[in-house]
Amino acid sequence: MAELDAHLLSTLRAVASTGKISAAARALHLSQPAVTAQIRKLEAQCGRPLLTRSVRGVALTEAGERLVRYAAKVDDLLTSAFEDVAAAPFRGGLLHLGASTTSAMHLLPKLIASFIRSVGPIAVRVEEGNSDDVLKKLEAGTIPLGVVEGPSRVPRIRLRPFVDDELVPVVAANAPRKLRDLRRASDLMHVPIIWREVGSGTRAVVERALHKALGKKRRGATDLHPGGTAAIRSMALEGLGVAFLSRLSIEDDFARGTLRILSFSDLRIPRQFSWALAAGEVPGLAGRFLRFANASPT
Repeated sequence: MAELDAHLLSTLRAVASTGKISAAARALHLSQPAVTAQIRKLEAQCGRPLLTRSVRGVALTEAGERLVRYAAKVDDLLTSAFEDVAAAPFRGGLLHLGASTTSAMHLLPKLIASFIRSVGPIAVRVEEGNSDDVLKKLEAGTIPLGVVEGPSRVPRIRLRPFVDDELVPVVAANAPRKLRDLRRASDLMHVPIIWREVGSGTRAVVERALHKALGKKRRGATDLHPGGTAAIRSMALEGLGVAFLSRLSIEDDFARGTLRILSFSDLRIPRQFSWALAAGEVPGLAGRFLRFANASPT
């Protein structure tokens, strides 16, 4: 007897549950001829008919019913096997990630700490950079998983939404009044903005939002370009201009009263942190971390 193709069992179960080839094809995102061909292949492997066909649809033969019962047991066994392996204590290993600057500083630390408490001692390596850097490393295969922000795209890389955030305009609490009194997006035409480096997801999101709100490009003759988030925050605290920072990243400053958020009636900049994934399943400990993070409250 030829080796049974277990993949075809799911097709048979879909046909059995829907009672129609067409409905099973829609559920499986296949064409009707493809479903029919798979059932015929399975019947050939079993050496007997598995379905009876009529104008009202299809029904299982006695052999088909027996095979579907075994298929359900196979699914249950595989589910149990996966849950058993996933729940088993993990002994050592390296969690290797790429992360944009903001996510590396303010999103991942607590999550990684919770993960270590769950699986036990592991080594952790986080390669920090702007979103473009992370995506290029993922494309090159030097990291298995990334967390990025902004609208960046790289061919063959999937972005899966993870956590909602907002970029907010902030100034020092003791900044000059011309900065503290800004009320509309158009007011930003006449004051310095403190920018992230080119290639940053944060910068791309802010540039796009400002262009939409202003309808034209700013001159930016007095803008500042320190690059990293820490330097931007320091310049903002010195009262040198307006910085657009993640709401996540300024929670402590806001609580202490050292930074204040400007409220613009015509400008709001929501954004997402997203998982960056290469084709296929995320391997090893990174894949386990991904499942843990998606199941954890944020």
